[in-house]
Amino acid sequence: MPDQLPVRTKQYFLARSEVAFLAALEASLPGGYRVFPNVRLNDLFFITTRHPGQQKGAYARLRDKHVDFLVVALPEHRPVFAIELDGASHDNAQQQYRDAVKDVAFRSAGLPLIRLRAEVQYSPASLRTALSEHLSIGHAHA
Repeated sequence: MPDQLPVRTKQYFLARSEVAFLAALEASLPGGYRVFPNVRLNDLFFITTRHPGQQKGAYARLRDKHVDFLVVALPEHRPVFAIELDGASHDNAQQQYRDAVKDVAFRSAGLPLIRLRAEVQYSPASLRTALSEHLSIGHAHA
């Protein structure tokens, strides 16, 4: 094991647009919710098959993929929905395939994945409206 690796800390963990979106998202949520950025799909989903080939295939499809924002309900930190900010890169074929894999994973797990355009400036009020069907004020959510 080397005593040093060729790494340094990134100056910014999130892009400026992601920081602005995160602030608006946090302000749009009622109490009892928390947001996590850049959540790996392997940390979010269990692979439910015991069949080794299917397990390996599912893992390979999830590996190296993340969702932009995950909203959880407190105090259990129960996932409620995720948000993907789709920018211009989401219009190319390779990214559309990666997006389709995410869509299938979220649909299979029964967890809503909300896709929003990255170019739009969202306010807390516009996000509250867009997300209202996924939020329950007293978390009577199933």
